[in-house]
Amino acid sequence: MKGYHRTVVADGELWLASGFEEAADELGLGKRSRWESLIAGGKAAGRGRIAFVENSSRHMTLKQLRRGGALGSLWRDRFPSRERLTANLSTPTLARERGVSTPAALALLLVSGPPGLWRGWLALETVPRARDMMQRVLQQTPTAEVWGEVLAVVHSLHDAGIDHPDLNLGNLLLDEDGKAWVIDLDGCSVHSTTLDTDRRIDAIRRVERSYLKTCFLNDVTTDQAIHWPAAYAPGDAVLAARWDERSGRDLAKLERHRRAWRR
Repeated sequence: MKGYHRTVVADGELWLASGFEEAADELGLGKRSRWESLIAGGKAAGRGRIAFVENSSRHMTLKQLRRGGALGSLWRDRFPSRERLTANLSTPTLARERGVSTPAALALLLVSGPPGLWRGWLALETVPRARDMMQRVLQQTPTAEVWGEVLAVVHSLHDAGIDHPDLNLGNLLLDEDGKAWVIDLDGCSVHSTTLDTDRRIDAIRRVERSYLKTCFLNDVTTDQAIHWPAAYAPGDAVLAARWDERSGRDLAKLERHRRAWRR
């Protein structure tokens, strides 16, 4: 795999980004027990825990890869496809090559077993001095400029042909310099061409739904004046027209989600 090399270790195989070998050895990332120990001391996030680790040269985020969706409750941290796990290296690399602001993947430990199933532990660069949009919404209403910056990185992801299945406020970051980042590309599908208009609108609606749910569950006043398609692609008349065409169906779907929040 471009930019990485594979090493057989006692627990399975370790993939390392070029130039990360010394740091990985210093942290003991060749041993599954070391990953588990570091992550256990981290914080709860999403489907598991994450650890923020640093050594003399790197700041990184460590996590065990876990499944979402219907199969997540059955297999949790086990994957039938080794390629699904190694995509956690190739997808961020491809995204960065295509101009998307996303952290670099540094290391991946793969462990086999039971037969036909795999588990994985991933290390990524940490975006310095960044907060996710969920934190920002809870602390202060983001400005139109902030939403424009954040949705611009989503736009760049779609221009790169990458469809993010879990696009929510927690996976969109803004650093202290005002630069937006998209994270957690686990399970993204990569296309040979840019995403079509309907896929783009589906993604924008996921961001909108995440925003409304965050505000509702935390009793935060929502800003109903956000014009999502204009923030995502200013001046794109085709996308704006299609947004309007779909509004009835999309708002009905949103209302079904709202009813679930009220339970």
